[in-house]
Amino acid sequence: MTRADDAWRAGHRLLAARVAALPELLARVLAEAPPRSRLETAAVAGIVVTGVGSSAAHARLLAWLLVEHAGLRARFRPLGDFVGGGAARDDEALIVVSQGLSPNARLALAEPGRWRHVALVTASGPPAARAADDPRAAEKRRLVADLRARGVEVHGLGAGEDEYGTLVRVVGPMAGYLCVLRLAAGLAAAAGGSPPYRADDLARVPNAVAAAGARVCALDLGDPGALLGGRLAFLARGSYAELVDNLRYKVLEGMLRPLPPVWDLLHLAHGPLQELAGHATTLLALTRSGDAAAADLLARAVAALEPDGHRVLPLAAELPGSLALFEHEAAMNELMLRFVAARGIDQVDWPGRGREAALYDLGRMAAASSGGDGEKHGDRSSRATRSLAALTWPEVERACAAGPRTAVLALGSTEQHGPHLPCGTDTWIAEALAARFAAAVPEAVVLPVLPVGCAAEHLDFPGTLHLRPETLTAALVDLMASLRRHGFASAFVFSAHGGNFAPLAAALPALRAAAAPMTVAAFTDLARLTALWHAESAAYGVGAAASGHHAGELETSIVRALRPDAVRASALVAGTAVAAGADAQALFYPSLRPHAPSGTVGDPRAADAARGERYLAAWVELLLAAYRSAKKSA
Repeated sequence: MTRADDAWRAGHRLLAARVAALPELLARVLAEAPPRSRLETAAVAGIVVTGVGSSAAHARLLAWLLVEHAGLRARFRPLGDFVGGGAARDDEALIVVSQGLSPNARLALAEPGRWRHVALVTASGPPAARAADDPRAAEKRRLVADLRARGVEVHGLGAGEDEYGTLVRVVGPMAGYLCVLRLAAGLAAAAGGSPPYRADDLARVPNAVAAAGARVCALDLGDPGALLGGRLAFLARGSYAELVDNLRYKVLEGMLRPLPPVWDLLHLAHGPLQELAGHATTLLALTRSGDAAAADLLARAVAALEPDGHRVLPLAAELPGSLALFEHEAAMNELMLRFVAARGIDQVDWPGRGREAALYDLGRMAAASSGGDGEKHGDRSSRATRSLAALTWPEVERACAAGPRTAVLALGSTEQHGPHLPCGTDTWIAEALAARFAAAVPEAVVLPVLPVGCAAEHLDFPGTLHLRPETLTAALVDLMASLRRHGFASAFVFSAHGGNFAPLAAALPALRAAAAPMTVAAFTDLARLTALWHAESAAYGVGAAASGHHAGELETSIVRALRPDAVRASALVAGTAVAAGADAQALFYPSLRPHAPSGTVGDPRAADAARGERYLAAWVELLLAAYRSAKKSA
């Protein structure tokens, strides 16, 4: 939509500001830890990647990288394939890319339990720059939290979470390329494949983006409205032509022009050249440094074109391979900005705004019909991630009759967690661990988390609730006897609160006696868990003293991932530090308060939600290993 007045200027200013900020933003994203997937590529028959809009380009790129560099069986599938169900295979993995978690992207996420592994790459989830009470942002945060609870692996784009206000997007495409490239690099390394880029080349991306934009600004385009307002087409060589889909969206969504074709240079003689005959056309040639074959083909193509009616505009990239996408995106951003200004394109009040509801409602209905827990064919008791609290008694009875069921009991606590985390922290973490654990264990049924435990060491802090070890043991004995009576085959118990570990280990003989012939296993190795915590945090450059033992960087990062609004950001201060090799438990007993007056052992100031998700994933893997070992022994 174009306007004679100046209404279009607001959208142009917004886009221009976003484009100008891209180099700095990309440098910031590169400084963050790369995404780490827990997908075991050897355990899946194939990988399906999907996305829509600009995210489809990311999905196509990821699938291509996994084939070319990781040697994996990966393929792109459009979202339309997920309408009506039937797309899922329990021997395949699914990766969904959706910057803004579009309602239609949820079609692919409706039943995560029907895939071997599901991952979501999105900028939605953490609090956005918009107002905290924005209902759309809050709804997406709830959806992401629900998906995580159902076992979906979530990777943040690192930027672009608040790219609303204009139809076309410029931040998300760049951040998305970075995310899927780094994700592919990790999967390729795990699969024994080749890296999709050199580290020093990736580090050049921010400066290369700035330089590519500057090169376009220096071009003499004449009247951009006339140059780009007629027929347009892209020229590229080979498989690179399959990766540049999002450049076309700069034309479709940014310039509000028809979607231009992308022609392989060699294919130009097989139809496109004949179509161009007699028609004025601007051809945007996507050249890459070091591609001598493309340079020769382009020279031949120019010789075959009509010099008076066909103008070739070279858009050069200096980065090798698929990294050239960043420079070509930057070049198209600048061309788009010039066209928007020349034609007065209104990017805020675009044509057809609001008419997409009928199509978006399809995705919303699919998400709603999944019931938030991914039932398969309406049989709640058949799903792996069942919550006992959500089942009726006949459903529990049928579940236990259908096959051996394992009751998963997580122990939480209600206790102080410094001035920045609520007293429910350990219980929230326990709930998240149990849900993620059960998503990987088909026979699991999750019990309600026990929200109080043995926390005498925190009683000097108001808000702490404490059970004596003998009280906890008595409660657990009664629970095990109940489960045995109802036909459960086994139980697995673990704790998210360190003070429960020793009492749980001491209670195991009594629990097994009360449960027999049902088997009972438990994870009680606090030293092993602590070592895992510090190893994981060290992998992201966080030392053990900051990662901490209570309410430090690690626990605060996890809460930021689970309930970001619960962290009191203004109260984030360094707590008591434990020197390497020192006995941290000596600080806690008989009371923590004399040794750590704030209640914090660690430094939470660097807490990060993305790291929190990775900490949870590693913790769950530890629990799964303990469960499978106990199951094998039994």
